[in-house]
Amino acid sequence: MGGCLMAVQLSSKMQEFTQEVFPAIIGTSRKDGSVEMVPVWFEFKDGSFWINGGTNRGWFKHLQRDPRITLLLIDPKTMWRWAQVQGRMVDWAEDPGGEHINHLSHRYMGRDYQNPRTGRIKIQIEPLRVTGAIDGWGR
Repeated sequence: MGGCLMAVQLSSKMQEFTQEVFPAIIGTSRKDGSVEMVPVWFEFKDGSFWINGGTNRGWFKHLQRDPRITLLLIDPKTMWRWAQVQGRMVDWAEDPGGEHINHLSHRYMGRDYQNPRTGRIKIQIEPLRVTGAIDGWGR
């Protein structure tokens, strides 16, 4: 992923896929070049992916050093329906009142976030490249 990549617009099928409720697996690069992968709640809105985390999380520190990130989205009903999104963190902001994490908690759990912490942040990810098989196969 070079610096010359431009944001891509997701196809309508991909946008529909991102509205389904399942976690994303994100991959970030550690200082030594190895990859850290963790599950996160996400939403796709206004052309960007939005995630939330703690300022003390290793993956957030990795993004501050190197904004490249990969999201792996897998349909929990069939692994043959998936997408890989290569992107970059373009912005982040503190979420001191927990508004964003509460929004994600309602999307995933149907209730307010049950583990409030200080130091939460919301992160905007710009998609640069999308691959996968969202139409599925082998059904």
